This record gives sequence, structure tokens and C-alpha cells, in this order.
Amino acid sequence: MRNTTILLLSLITLTSYGQIGQKSELSGSVKIQIDTLFSDFDTLNSPGYAIGISKNGKTLYKNGYGSANLDYNIPIESNSAFSIASVSKQFTAACIALLILENKISLESVAADFIPELGKYADTIRIKHLIYNTSGIKDYPRLKRKSGKSWVTFNYFDIDECISTSLNEETLQFTPGEKWDYCNVNFMLLTKIVEKISGQSFSEFAKKQLFEPLGMKNTLINDDITQIIKNRVTPYNPRTKEYLDGYTDYGITLKEDGKYIRHPRNSPHYGGSGVVTTIDDLLKWSANMISKRFGGQEFYDLMHKTPKFNHNRDNQAFGLYIGDFKGRKIVAWDGGDWGISSQLLRFPDEGIAIIVLSNIGSGEAYRKVKAVADILINQGILK
Repeated sequence: MRNTTILLLSLITLTSYGQIGQKSELSGSVKIQIDTLFSDFDTLNSPGYAIGISKNGKTLYKNGYGSANLDYNIPIESNSAFSIASVSKQFTAACIALLILENKISLESVAADFIPELGKYADTIRIKHLIYNTSGIKDYPRLKRKSGKSWVTFNYFDIDECISTSLNEETLQFTPGEKWDYCNVNFMLLTKIVEKISGQSFSEFAKKQLFEPLGMKNTLINDDITQIIKNRVTPYNPRTKEYLDGYTDYGITLKEDGKYIRHPRNSPHYGGSGVVTTIDDLLKWSANMISKRFGGQEFYDLMHKTPKFNHNRDNQAFGLYIGDFKGRKIVAWDGGDWGISSQLLRFPDEGIAIIVLSNIGSGEAYRKVKAVADILINQGILK
């Protein structure tokens, strides 16, 4: 009897913080299994996570765990606004997809026609090379800044500095299309192309042409670090030796006292990152991949297009990768940065989407997503 009482008290404690903003179409046992995955962070004394699960566009579960801001003990909810790091890339690619469908550009378009600085390279870089990370451009974090400061987001830098640093290289790393090499600058350049064609800022184009039509009212391109963003979470890193050493390597010395390091985003870089959004809005984005109400089948097909290049990384789509999870097709991308961890994973054949966002750099959202997927498979929800 005593053990039963302890178990019941444990379950009550486990779900107490998670009730905030909770919505569920799942059974109680499935909810408990999912909540257990986040139990270490289900307290207002730690950063945490937001989760959303949908099937065929219908929300099955959404919840928050932990604190959006440790200074004020603000709980994480489904409308908490997270920076999502590289999960942003699919939205940059979506803006390019819209221009392609309007016949204003094509995958074969020469990038130098819009960004003259690319004309100095002997090999032609096309839009497809930027989209699919096969341009040969060396990404900015692997290069030194003129200021001598590190690229850690504590130190201010913007998209123009990132681009100019990469394009100061006199040669490409390889002939475009010959190799795959992850490069944020590719997606930064795509934002410049959107601006050149549309005559709008990238943030305005994304807002008017993508986010507003999808009803994603709490999603934006964070191109201004002074901007007030409603319900924005604060990013944190663990104050462990590993992280303290990492900061030291970047020229930043911190005290050892305390459990977490607050890590504000002081750099308005976007394209490869920079989207701020919520679980609620990402559920809308995922639902559209089922209904195809926005953009239609053409938009969907283009977003998932995986052309062949002269390398074996043939699972790349528009800011997405196409893969396999235990015999099931998946479409996903994950994001990680100082104080940020995120993943959006879809099972297109089953109509399931799982989204996990975290405001702790060690959050490993992709592991949480896979663990949730395992639960859904074991419970027969994900066939």
C-alpha cells in the first residue's frame, strides 16, 4: 500500500507543472509515458521543453515542462516562443519555393545574377546548390572574424558579416554539386535572393507570404535583437565544466557558481536560423503538410524534392532530410545552438508529426522526439 501511495504521489508531482497549457487526445497511460521523458525538467527551477504531437492535422497532445524564464519562474506553455536554430532552414527554403512556383526563379537560376559577389568564382553556383548545401562555400564559423572575436552569439554579429567572411575566400572548397557540406551561409544567401526578387525585407516577405497565410501569428524572423517578442523563452546552458570550458575557449570567462548559464541571443543572424515560433504554430505548419491547403501539391512536392548530385547525400530536401525510422519514412530537421535545441519530425505516410523545442543547449530535442516516437509505436498510435 505504501509503494502504491508513493507511486500515485509521484505521478501527481510529475504532471503538476505539465498541466499548464496541456491538451490531449491521448490516453492517460500514454500521457504519463511521455511526461516521464521530461520529468527531470518538470519544475520551474529549470529550463525545459515544449512538445506537440498531431495526427492527420489534429492535435493529439501538447504540453510544456520547466521554466521559460528562471528569473521570474514563468512556465513553458504551447504558446511559448522559442528560437529554433536550424529548423528555420525549411522556412527559408519555403520562401524560395514560393518564388519558384511563381516562376520568378528556378533551381537552375544562377545565384550570381542576384548576388554579384558570387561571380568571382570560376564555377557557377546555382540556386539548387545553395538549397541543397552543395555550393562549395565555406561556412562562416570555420573562418576567423576580422575583429578577432569568436562567433559565439554572446558577441554581436549579423548576416552581412557572416556572408562577407565566407565570400572573402578566393576559391570554393569544391566544384558545386560534387560534395555535400553543411553551410549556414547558403541559406543566408537565399534570404538575399528573396529580398532582391521581392523588393521586401526577408522578414516581411516571410510574414506576408508564408506565416500569415498559414495562420502562424506567433512566428517571425528575428532579424532585430531589440525586438520585443511576446512569450519569448530565455535560452540557457548547464553551468558544467564542459560548458564553462567551451565559453573559455571562446574567450568568455564565467563564474562556476550556479546551475545554469543564461545565454541571450545577441546576434541577429537568420536564414540558416533565426526563426522564433511556438508549438502551436509549428502544429499548423505540420498540419498543412497533410492538408496542403496552402501551396497545394506543387508546394509540397517541391519542399520534398531530392535531386541527384555527384555525391551520396541524396536524402536532402528543402531545409529537410528524408530518412527512415524503424522502417517508417520520416521527414525532419533538428536545430541546436547555445541555449537552443529543437526538432520537427514528420511521418508522412502515417500523418504523424512530433515537435520538441527546448531552451537548454544540452536538451538534445532529437533524442526526445525519437523517444516519443517509440512510445507511439509501442502503443499502436504510430503504425
